[in-house]
Amino acid sequence: MTGGSSNVPPVLRALDPALDGGACPHVAVLLRSEEEFAPVVASFYSLGARRGGWLVHRGVEPERDREALTGAGLDVLALEAERRFALEQIRLSEPPEQLPRRLDAAFDEALTRGLSALWSSHTPVRADSESFDHAMEVERAWEEHFRDRPVITLCPYVVGGLDASAALGRLTELGAHHHDGVLLPSEGELELFRPARADDDP
Repeated sequence: MTGGSSNVPPVLRALDPALDGGACPHVAVLLRSEEEFAPVVASFYSLGARRGGWLVHRGVEPERDREALTGAGLDVLALEAERRFALEQIRLSEPPEQLPRRLDAAFDEALTRGLSALWSSHTPVRADSESFDHAMEVERAWEEHFRDRPVITLCPYVVGGLDASAALGRLTELGAHHHDGVLLPSEGELELFRPARADDDP
């Protein structure tokens, strides 16, 4: 179902435990540059395909992302032919809650066909504050809309260009929102960081 597996980095060991946290795992990943986006997200969708998921990619420029994911080893054409992969346009001018609403009918139909869950990621969020703040609004609307449904979400954020203090602040903010964890780059792979929560045991 996926091609060019040698082009996909070995991040599945980090993704697997991160996505086993609950009914609606919501995980962030920090990227050092936009170039890291396609290999990481292709690996995420590869895992979703193996688990029988319906894959929906949300793109500011969907065709550009399609090309990048294909180049990273994801067989997008085959998945689309099997009705396992869909591209959705991110319309920056529309209310954040509108995009998940557009998916409802197709999501229900995918589950009826026997697919296990919705797996979704999106165009990487740039490091500037305006892009980050808008992305957080979108994420809150997405999580609220799909609460308690079988939805697995990976949210890529670029931190390259931020100084150490700003990058740490970004990690703290993302950790507070993504209770299932934040994936951090480490020696060519990804490591899962799970922030401490107030209800955790001491």
